[in-house]
Amino acid sequence: MLKRLLLGAAMLAIPACASMDTPVATAPQGPAKVVIVGDSISLGLGAMGASQDCDLTPQNSSLKATYGAQIAQTLGTDYLLYAWPGAGLVRNYADSRSDTISVHMQKLDASHTFDKTGPVQLVLINVGTHDFYQHDATDAFVPAMEDLLTRMAGHYPDATIYALTGPMLAGKDSAFLDQAVRNAVDTVNETRGTHIRYLALNSGDPSVAFGCQWHPSLPAHEHMAEMILEDMKAAE
Repeated sequence: MLKRLLLGAAMLAIPACASMDTPVATAPQGPAKVVIVGDSISLGLGAMGASQDCDLTPQNSSLKATYGAQIAQTLGTDYLLYAWPGAGLVRNYADSRSDTISVHMQKLDASHTFDKTGPVQLVLINVGTHDFYQHDATDAFVPAMEDLLTRMAGHYPDATIYALTGPMLAGKDSAFLDQAVRNAVDTVNETRGTHIRYLALNSGDPSVAFGCQWHPSLPAHEHMAEMILEDMKAAE
């Protein structure tokens, strides 16, 4: 199942911040932006599909349908997306360790990309699905997640930062990822004095949860956006 969806995703590889659905940056005086870091889930691959059986084509995918884009719209602001299909933080699908999200983020940091984004009010990080699919990547994943969280907190000290998990893993895979992310969040908050929030996402109603190749559907993305917005409101 996952092999098929990732093969399809690889054909739709989208560079960070590059898509016909990516909005144009707002004027400097506009509201602070939302930054999203993720994989094919955050890219909206398959979100517009009618069932699990459809292909991950551009017609069946949409950035505007994603939880991140919906949250930005609700907040009345723009979003910046750094996401790579099939990529994990330290381990991509099929055990590949080249061009991981960690590698991509380090390159963006070296180019001072994050320093050019302007004001940011919210950072959503949802990585790890490919790291933990039929594998326990905890030992390498936790320090890499600590580094990523520290990096983003350093660039955006005034932003609310979320470390998210879900919704495509299940069973032990999901449990391993959830625990690893919680451990990283706790460590960074304790050692750096940050207030990063952890939230495990789910797809909501299982009868309408799946788009193409088991990716989250539009209703699932709507549900995830609601979960995040409700948690933000509760934390006020």
